[in-house]
Amino acid sequence: MCDTLGIGPRYTSSGISIFGKNSDREADEAQLVLSIPRETFSERQDLRCTYITIPQAGSTHAVVLSKPFWLWGAEMGVNEKGVAIGNEALFTRIKPEKEPGLIGMDLVRLALERCATAEEAANIIIDLLGKYGQAGPCGYRDKKFSYMNSFLIMDRACIMTLETVGRDYVVKHHTGHAVISNRITITADWDRSSLPKGTDLSTYTDPLTTFFAGSTHRKGQGDAAILKAKGFLNVTDVFQMLRSHYSHAPAKGINRDVCMHACDPLIRRSQTTGSMVVELHPDDKIRIFVTAGSAPCLTHFKPFMPAAPFMDTSRGAAHYSKDSYWWRHEAYHINAMFRYDSIRPLVQDRIREQETQWAAGMPAHEWDSTEGPLVDTSHSAFVQSEQREKAMLEQMRGLERQSFRLSHLFLRYSAKRSGVPVV
Repeated sequence: MCDTLGIGPRYTSSGISIFGKNSDREADEAQLVLSIPRETFSERQDLRCTYITIPQAGSTHAVVLSKPFWLWGAEMGVNEKGVAIGNEALFTRIKPEKEPGLIGMDLVRLALERCATAEEAANIIIDLLGKYGQAGPCGYRDKKFSYMNSFLIMDRACIMTLETVGRDYVVKHHTGHAVISNRITITADWDRSSLPKGTDLSTYTDPLTTFFAGSTHRKGQGDAAILKAKGFLNVTDVFQMLRSHYSHAPAKGINRDVCMHACDPLIRRSQTTGSMVVELHPDDKIRIFVTAGSAPCLTHFKPFMPAAPFMDTSRGAAHYSKDSYWWRHEAYHINAMFRYDSIRPLVQDRIREQETQWAAGMPAHEWDSTEGPLVDTSHSAFVQSEQREKAMLEQMRGLERQSFRLSHLFLRYSAKRSGVPVV
């Protein structure tokens, strides 16, 4: 489960377009934040994606990606040209092809590496979809989990959604904002499509799986928040949107939380394992903020510099490691969930206050900027955030765990399986 939003200039207080996404994956699936430089390749070079090999492009753009550690593609990202993309799982009556193809995350990365505009990104995805199809396991441990995909694609001047079933697609342009979740949002009101004129894409929906995905509520919540604050939205407001819960307690409401928390192996097995917010400024400038960890309700969005990345965010694999920022944060996150009602009030006001300071002190910059004050602000944000989490982890030793909840059994199992220390 995931949620992606794009907000155009007319809806923000600064006139700057904003992209945001929560990536919801399996509970102990490390998600890395990578900065990959532009490259040039020789002719006829091959590229190995997650399951298949395709021809490499002659050159690629620099990208920042948030991606599960084990696959080639990405859940979300932005490139040096100012194009941002996030994808969502769609549950449809059309099943994936039997032969391996590209998966949605591959298509996100391929488009970002090869496009200069949102329109070009959509065309690249459509072309690759027609050539290779979308097929292959999309789950980390659950290799039976596969799906169709939707994409929110935007640049500084354009927001568009691209939704797919098999090798077919529909495209819709949006004038002010767009929100997508784990459901088909485009009916017959598309701008272009491979399907016959007048086709309603929503008729392809698998209604039962889509219902349990909780996506109708999550999309509605995102739309309502954007429309309510139209003209006054800023980047810290988007942080808050990605932290929202259906109820005060997490892990309730059948997947209706934008900030998702895993609590069982069947219905609520996904959690938010990475979040990204991007401001697309004019004059080829940008600001990127990432959590680089699970549960945005319990951690900061930190400014991330493409040309001077905080390297620990690029490390992580199948088991807990002190070398990985994601896994160090996961130790704090899992232990906090055992005491969530006590921890959340202690950290949330501090998180908002600190984020506001970082946002105010981090001006928009060029992609290749390595200005000392900006790099210091970015790197110190990661260090400060982790220091506070470590201090809170020590404080947890003196806090009782909440009364027994079934979700605690799932958390303990996940922690034991991945080697996360529990206090």
